[in-house]
Amino acid sequence: MGCAGSTSDTVSAKYESGQEERDGGGEVPPHPPKTKKRDIVPDPTVFKRIDEHALKAPASLRKSVSELANYLVKPAKTNLEKVRAFYRWITENIRYDTDEFFHGKISSCEPSYVLKTGKSVCQGYADLFTAFCREVNIPAKTISGHSKGFGYNAEMVINPNTTTNHAWNVVLLNGDWRFVECTWGAGHLKGQQFQKQFTELYFLTDPKDFINKHFPCMSKNEADDSKWQLLEKPVSLNEFSTRVKLDNTALELGVIPVSHTSGVIDIKSKDTIVIKDGQGDIESWMMNFALSDGTDMGNYAMSYMKNPTTLNIVVRPPRAAKYVLKIFAKCVGKQTGEHNSILEYIVKCSEPEKPAKPYPLKGTPWAFCPEYKQYGFAAKSTTVPIFTAKTGTLSIDIPTTKHVDAMAKLQHAERRDASLENCTLIESSAKKLVVKVRLPTEGFYALDIMAKRPWDGDDKYWSSISYLIDCRKPMSPFNPFPFCYFGDITKYQCRLLEPVKGSLPAKSAITFRLESKLLKRVRILQTNLNKTGDGVFEGKVDTPDTGTITVYGSENDSGSFSGLYRFSVGS
Repeated sequence: MGCAGSTSDTVSAKYESGQEERDGGGEVPPHPPKTKKRDIVPDPTVFKRIDEHALKAPASLRKSVSELANYLVKPAKTNLEKVRAFYRWITENIRYDTDEFFHGKISSCEPSYVLKTGKSVCQGYADLFTAFCREVNIPAKTISGHSKGFGYNAEMVINPNTTTNHAWNVVLLNGDWRFVECTWGAGHLKGQQFQKQFTELYFLTDPKDFINKHFPCMSKNEADDSKWQLLEKPVSLNEFSTRVKLDNTALELGVIPVSHTSGVIDIKSKDTIVIKDGQGDIESWMMNFALSDGTDMGNYAMSYMKNPTTLNIVVRPPRAAKYVLKIFAKCVGKQTGEHNSILEYIVKCSEPEKPAKPYPLKGTPWAFCPEYKQYGFAAKSTTVPIFTAKTGTLSIDIPTTKHVDAMAKLQHAERRDASLENCTLIESSAKKLVVKVRLPTEGFYALDIMAKRPWDGDDKYWSSISYLIDCRKPMSPFNPFPFCYFGDITKYQCRLLEPVKGSLPAKSAITFRLESKLLKRVRILQTNLNKTGDGVFEGKVDTPDTGTITVYGSENDSGSFSGLYRFSVGS
């Protein structure tokens, strides 16, 4: 959220004197801090005692900045703890003044007035923090400049003539200036309402993260102002203006835009956007691709994990237009299913790909699920889950560490109602799954490998691997597989040797061969197949005039059979 009407000369002289810039008697110029936040605050819980004290401050103390400041620092043993108490109290007790921001009802930003009313815009938040620090002789400054807050979009141009719109703080701790952003630490705007939400991120934010949405601009001298970026290599105003805005979750998780650092992407035909999980803390990703008017275009963007920490997104707009690509992520260990916003690109396409074939609709990456090892899939099986079928057939080997009870589900991007149940075949063993696919038409397909969860004893099949298949040319002539009873095929680790097409000629002697080391008997119609020493069952069966033939198997020498494969006859 920005600060309405904030200009380059809004720093209060009362809180900008040299006194706030002195530490140990000498003026300390702005410079990059020697350590990162995590080095001095390894875990926010170290402030539990300080935070609890600040949150219990009596309302009666609001009548005096001095009295409240001195009360807040009572349990503090260091300047760091004092500053924390100020941040926690302000973010809890001062709400954003939406009347001033949206309706221009100008109010005083003087600290005493902010305390009295309990509301302000960014200038009031920042000046109150500076006033608290001054009361206990901690050097602090109110900084004004440009921000990428409420209402910002990537097409906005920020240049030297742009009016500044925000204010925040720097505070001197142990010889280093640190950023404190009380306004955004208190909450955010949603519509025209202030949503109170404490945010740890904006307490002592590292400069490399702070510069993404904050650019100091207090004079017409960019070189002098840039020192308050606290970076070894300051960022220019033009670079700040064009950089993609990272949302809070992205900064917290160390997300890095690798391929496209600008918030606006101009493309022809298609493009690949690469995002990196810098800390390895992201469990899952989601995305949304739409026209700028909100019309869903999810079928023309897809994503996949190149490796466990690198997300690739391919966009293939179907027509020349402006699009919006939104990316979301969920942190490891988060109990709810919520994905938080990471970043947003504006995508401008001048020349669409022709023809623009749609992808299967999928807002999450084509990938192995996070629990793939628990299912029994081997680590070395996590290759990029995208395949090209040049002749309409495909065989995918998936290494396993144990037996996996699995089935396959196939769906075409444009023919979602088409029956493709006879287009996949699974062969199972203790060391791998082999998934064979036959494709009747060109285009993109979704292949979902469903598996049972061995750790909870549930009989349900859960999505465990999602593959994207690009079929350049269909199988010709098209011969589907027999219908597969996947549960029993994988249970008995079956491999169908022949016939491997689902339609059989009528009134014909057909040789059947099936491999399984777990079955004791295999029967077709009234014929028992002979078992050889290597676990192969074989025999000839005469097909009827029409109908179906089912291959049955049993793990016992007597008793009932289970269905394995079903063939059609004479069709």
